[in-house]
Amino acid sequence: MDIIFGPVQSRRFGESLGVDLSPKLKQCNYDCLYCELEGKKAQESMREVLSVDEILEAIKQGLEKFPNVESLTITANGEPTLYPHLYELMLRLEDIKGDKQTLLLTNGALLWDLCVARACLLFDKVKFSLDAVSERVFKKIDRAYKSVDLAQILKGIYQFSADFKGELYAEILFVKGVNDNPQEIQEMARFLAPMPLKRLDISTIDRPPAYKVESLSLEELERIGQVFLHYKIPTFVPKRKQGSMQENLQLSQDEILKTLALRPMSESDINMLWSMESKKILESLIEIGKVKQKSINGVNFYALR
Repeated sequence: MDIIFGPVQSRRFGESLGVDLSPKLKQCNYDCLYCELEGKKAQESMREVLSVDEILEAIKQGLEKFPNVESLTITANGEPTLYPHLYELMLRLEDIKGDKQTLLLTNGALLWDLCVARACLLFDKVKFSLDAVSERVFKKIDRAYKSVDLAQILKGIYQFSADFKGELYAEILFVKGVNDNPQEIQEMARFLAPMPLKRLDISTIDRPPAYKVESLSLEELERIGQVFLHYKIPTFVPKRKQGSMQENLQLSQDEILKTLALRPMSESDINMLWSMESKKILESLIEIGKVKQKSINGVNFYALR
C-alpha cells in the first residue's frame, strides 16, 4: 500500500516526504474545480480508513530510505482531517519522526470541530486553503459536501489561528473568472488580516486540474498580492526556480506511479531530484501509455493518464 510518496520538492517548504492518509481512493469533503486529483463527488467522512499502525510503519520505512528530508507532509488523496485517528497518529508520530518537522495541508473545513482542531494543534506547521469568503463564490469553486457551512468554516479558522502555537500559513488559489473579482479579494484580505500568519501564498493553476478552468498570469497575481500587502499580510507569489542540486533519488515503478497519481511533477523537479534510472523508468511508463506529458503555463508536467 503506497502510503508514502516523494520526496517532493516544494516551492514553499523544501524537500518533504509525503504521507497519504487515503492511498486507495480520493476522499474529500470538497470537489474543487482546480484539484490536482481526478474530480470526484464530495463526501462527509472517510469510507476506507487505515490503521495508525499501518501508517506509522510506512513512515518508518520512508524515513529509513530518505533520511535527509526536511519534513513530513501529512496530506491525503483528498482531505487529511477526515482521517478519524489523526490525534492518535500525531501523538505516536512524535516517537519516530526525530528532528523532522510535521506539516499539515488542509482545506480548513473542519478546524471548527474541537476533535479535529486538537489533532491539528500537534503539528509544527499548518497550511490551510481559503478560496472564497462569500457563499456564492465558495459554492462555485470548492463544491463542498452539502452539510459544509461556510460561516462555520470561517469561525473555525479564526479560532484555530488564535490557539495554534506553530507556524500558520494560508494559501489562496485563484481561478480566472471565479474568485478573482476585486470585491472577493478585498473581503479575503480583511478576513486574513487579523491572523498571525507566517505567510500567505497566492497562486493559480500550474498543474493539470480536475476540470477545465483557466489560470491567471503572473502579472495578475502580483497585482492581487498588492491588495494583501496593503493589509500588512506577509504575502508571497511562488515562482518556479531551477534547482542546483541533484538528489539522485532512486524510485521504483510503483513509487513513481504513486507520486504522479497524487502530485503531477514538473520536468525541472524530476531533473533535479530523480536518478537517471528513475528517469528511464518514467520514459518507459510514457511509452506504454501509463504516464502523459502536459504543459501548464509553459511548464511541462508528468501525470498519470
